Amino acid sequence: MVGFFFADKHSRDFDIVVMEVAHRGLLPPKRRNDYEISGRHGTVDFGGETFATRQISVEICFISRDEEQLQELARDIAFWLSGKGLLFFDDEPHRAYNAVVYQSVDTEQIITAKRATVIFECQPFAKTIHQIQSNNPNIASGTMIPIYSHGTQSTPCLIVLQNTGNTNITNIRFTRRATRR
Repeated sequence: MVGFFFADKHSRDFDIVVMEVAHRGLLPPKRRNDYEISGRHGTVDFGGETFATRQISVEICFISRDEEQLQELARDIAFWLSGKGLLFFDDEPHRAYNAVVYQSVDTEQIITAKRATVIFECQPFAKTIHQIQSNNPNIASGTMIPIYSHGTQSTPCLIVLQNTGNTNITNIRFTRRATRR
C-alpha cells in the first residue's frame, strides 16, 4: 500500500502501514458563493470558480507492539502530526499538498485497535515540486531557461534565483507564457 511523507518524516519511520487513503479525487469541492435574499425564492449564485480546501483521510495501522511501546509511539506520532507541512504520497512523489492536521488522532484507538484515522486539511491542489538547476556560470545575456509546470490548475509559483558568482546580476526578466497541453 502507499505510504506518505509529512513534515519531513515518512510514515514508515513510525512503523505505520497505510490501509486506505480517501478523498484524493482529481478535484476538490467547489467553494459555494451563493446568498439568500429575503423575499426571493432560492439563492443568487455569484459564481466564482474557486475551490475549497480538501480533507484527505488516511487510515493507518501499526506493526504489532506491546501496549507500552504503542503508548510511546502514539505520543511521537501526535508530536509529528501537530504541525504544518508538505504531504506527499509514495505514488505521486513529485506532488505535495500544503497540509495540517486539526482533528486529534485518538490515542486510545491506537493502543486498543492498533489503527487510527488521520485527517489532513489540505489546500485544494497539490503542488508540483520541481528543482531546475543550471550550473553554467557563463549564461549569456538573453538566454532563456524554461520552467514548466505540469499542474492542472492555476497555482502560485516560487522561483529562487541564486547568484553563485562575484559579479552582480542585472536586468533579469521573467516572462509568463500560458500554454495548453
